[in-house]
Amino acid sequence: MTAPLYQPFWCEENIWQLTIDPLVGAGERQVLLITGASGHVECWNQRVAGPPGAMMQWDYHVALAVRGTDLWQLWDLDTHLGCPVPAQQWLSGTFPCPERVATRLQPRFLLIPADEWRNGLRSDRQHMRTASGAWSQPPPPWPMPQGNGATLADYLGRARTGMDLIALRQRLS
Repeated sequence: MTAPLYQPFWCEENIWQLTIDPLVGAGERQVLLITGASGHVECWNQRVAGPPGAMMQWDYHVALAVRGTDLWQLWDLDTHLGCPVPAQQWLSGTFPCPERVATRLQPRFLLIPADEWRNGLRSDRQHMRTASGAWSQPPPPWPMPQGNGATLADYLGRARTGMDLIALRQRLS
């Protein structure tokens, strides 16, 4: 089995690539966009945060939910939890203690059909440039998404008022 295309710190484009990767198998595919009402969210078990169990604060994160024959699986290329893992296991490992997270950092979720994400996402990658114009992280080697729909900022605006953790648990059960 070959590994999916991956570039650290470019989760939206990693998932953009993964939406058409045969590695994820058959089944309904939904892109899961995660942020908080304030524009930041706390996630646990992220590889860039350090050892398993550590917390990382992101401005956003993107994963892929794939419905198998009997349950949803989550593909998060940035987690210590494994890939793929059952959705409920991923939710418990990524958001283990929601009651201890400040309201402004509570996760908010937007599910987007994978075809919409793949065909619609437009990016100029400017969100990954510093004030001086340098890259904050090296860009992926593939061409940037040039879809005919929304920008990442547009999707993030929708996600900030999206589902809470309880609603997403129910949706992916």
